[in-house]
Amino acid sequence: MAVKPETGRHAMGVRSQLNACLAGLFVAELMIGGAAAPAEGDKGVTVIRERTPESPTLAAVADVVAAKAPKTKAILSAMDRGLRQRLGTGTWDTAMSGLVATGALAPATNDRLPRQDVVDAATRDRLVDQLRVAAADNGPIAPRTAVVLSMTGPANLLEVVAPERRTRRHARRRIDHALEGTDFERIRKAVRQLIAEANAAAVGAGT
Repeated sequence: MAVKPETGRHAMGVRSQLNACLAGLFVAELMIGGAAAPAEGDKGVTVIRERTPESPTLAAVADVVAAKAPKTKAILSAMDRGLRQRLGTGTWDTAMSGLVATGALAPATNDRLPRQDVVDAATRDRLVDQLRVAAADNGPIAPRTAVVLSMTGPANLLEVVAPERRTRRHARRRIDHALEGTDFERIRKAVRQLIAEANAAAVGAGT
């Protein structure tokens, strides 16, 4: 969603914000797959070693979780460096490599300012439509869809989910409350805390 089809780059969303959101999505995927679970309290996550994922990417994510558990914020903050140490690529590039492997994106071109063209436009359109329906609706949302929808706010992708201005207030409410009462709420909170701290640091550095 963050890759704009016309440019092959994330025209919307700051890389640090996208990294925080992708880290949250990686950890949520571990939880959905049963390889991680909420730790005691309302902020923690822990891995379940007997269920280590077969995917090298998710196995590396599980290692980062195990190294930094149980605090969710510490896990997400360490994800980019942790993936670089284990896979040789940070959070964004790891996610992009996965999309290239599935045929959704073309390999990156131009080392200075990488461009990755959307190859599977039909799948992208289908997923965007699915999120737009979830954002416009009022009913329950499937867990994976709810997690992705909740990340579109902090990733500054509201305009993708709700392209019409008149629908954005409702979409924002759905995004903000998509994970309420679920085990994934701790991830949403940690992502927003990381982004808020990064923004505050950037403002402080500029004054």
